[in-house]
Amino acid sequence: MEAILEKDGDIAEDISGIPISVSGNKWVLPTHDELLASVLIQKLDIHSTIAELMVRRHISLAEAENFLSPSIKNSLPDPSEFMDMDKAAARLALAITKSEKIVIFGDYDVDGATSSALLKRFFRMVGTEVSIYIPDRITEGYGPNINALLDLRKKGADIVVTVDCGTAAAEIFEEAGRSGLDIIVIDHHIGADKNPEICALVNPNRLDEKTKIRHMAAVGMCFVLAVAINRELRKSGWFKERQEPNLLDILDLVALGTICDVVPLTGINRAFVSQGLKIIGQRKNPGLAALSDIAAITEKPTAYHAGFILGPRINAGGRVGKAELGAILLSSDNAEEVLKAAEELNRLNTERRALEAVMLEEAIIQAEAKKDQPVIVLASEGWHQGVIGIICSRIKDSYKKPVAVISLENGHGKASARSIPGVDMGAAIAAAKMAGIIKTGGGHAMAAGFTLEENQIPELIAFLHERLGKRIEEKLQNVQMFLDGAITISGINADFIETLSRMAPFGSGNPEPLFLLKDIQIVKSQIVGANHLRCIITDAFPGQSRTSLKAMAFRKLETPLGRHLLQDVHKPIGLIGQIRQNEWKGSKKIEFIIEDMVTA
Repeated sequence: MEAILEKDGDIAEDISGIPISVSGNKWVLPTHDELLASVLIQKLDIHSTIAELMVRRHISLAEAENFLSPSIKNSLPDPSEFMDMDKAAARLALAITKSEKIVIFGDYDVDGATSSALLKRFFRMVGTEVSIYIPDRITEGYGPNINALLDLRKKGADIVVTVDCGTAAAEIFEEAGRSGLDIIVIDHHIGADKNPEICALVNPNRLDEKTKIRHMAAVGMCFVLAVAINRELRKSGWFKERQEPNLLDILDLVALGTICDVVPLTGINRAFVSQGLKIIGQRKNPGLAALSDIAAITEKPTAYHAGFILGPRINAGGRVGKAELGAILLSSDNAEEVLKAAEELNRLNTERRALEAVMLEEAIIQAEAKKDQPVIVLASEGWHQGVIGIICSRIKDSYKKPVAVISLENGHGKASARSIPGVDMGAAIAAAKMAGIIKTGGGHAMAAGFTLEENQIPELIAFLHERLGKRIEEKLQNVQMFLDGAITISGINADFIETLSRMAPFGSGNPEPLFLLKDIQIVKSQIVGANHLRCIITDAFPGQSRTSLKAMAFRKLETPLGRHLLQDVHKPIGLIGQIRQNEWKGSKKIEFIIEDMVTA
């Protein structure tokens, strides 16, 4: 690794000499505009590491200050910018003043649960109680269904607000509308050719929408709706004898849903998460507080805690248990009710992990036999529908190819699909539906879902290979993995961690920085749990500081990386991963999260 050149704070600029990694990845560090980085350093008084990271991530001079100090005030769009937002706000404000019965119809994932809970809490803040309906994943499937809507109407509902679903339900809404039910859709999924004829369709991705703000989660759109309704109520004098709510208090739900729905953490989303994580830390939501306690979160909450600890537990209800548990947890103020929901979600998450382990083992056996195909399509009788999405992501990450996983039951299949950057799986699934190859389907470029008959699987595989094969081959031939810098162990200290934290929150669109930790050796490596490794690493060469550091490799035991971590003890190597600081009972410890490895 002689080609590594030292620069300010042990950060290297030219690391083109890195060999192919043990996982077969080609790691590169993109060049950056040094002049712009210098301007950022001078204007914002920031460390060169942060300036270089911002430039590499194409953050302009005009955006830089708000990126480092994101605020709702500077980032929140005018609600009227979105089509039908004013219609939705006016209708719901009228419903509040007339005491009409409102029902929130939500999806069963975290975005749906947070969206539903946010609106219920907002309506409660302005003096109106509403109810929530979450369909069952297995018996009802995704989105609105006519039986549920007609039943809600029979029980007295005047308005149904669908959140994180509904854009493609034109025919269902037409029938429901004949019953006298008013319907408002708050969604963010790609629009259909025909918009439903309803009171309001608020969706930044409806095909006729003009806004440039496209990438908000449904919960973010629900927050903007709350701002719009609040404005309507203020105009009507509703708050003359009532206290106007502080909407910032529900940003904890916006942050959680935004992180878990993996939308880009840029612009308003970055502000939502930055400010919302502070509210989570204040423990204002009883359900989030109870779940945090059960999950043993004791440190300051971060995007990691929301996405990998809280989110999976809330999702577990929709995957393998009662779909409404997440919404109950997040919307209730009853201490006994939220504790019961938190405990049940934690139990269901343990059950989900056990199911996942068995299904993943079976899926890997199938995937190994199909790993040379452009798209890996897996199917099995009895695979749990609530877990196939997770399995799909795991296989996609392992084989770096688009994947579809199908759960079969009596000849009928329900499936999840995941893709790689530059390969639009959502469009392919939509095309397969148009061609009659599958029964239903839709989604985004990176994720989709569909249903089909078992005898349609061979035709679907052929269709996907024909449509996507060439594009996938092009992408796989030019795969490069991008680093954010290189550093030695001696360069990792509290000041560096504090500097790096200014780039947070991390997530889609602003990933956690990846560094090459160079000139090191493993002095101890051991297996932890079922599939993890813990290493003690230190400087590799005599005369260095011999500083040691703990490093963890999660779910890597049965991989080439895992085998090298166990075998290459006391050899000069480089590790690629993230630098994190954990806080436990007031003590702060730095550790390295291993993603890959290069040999000297």
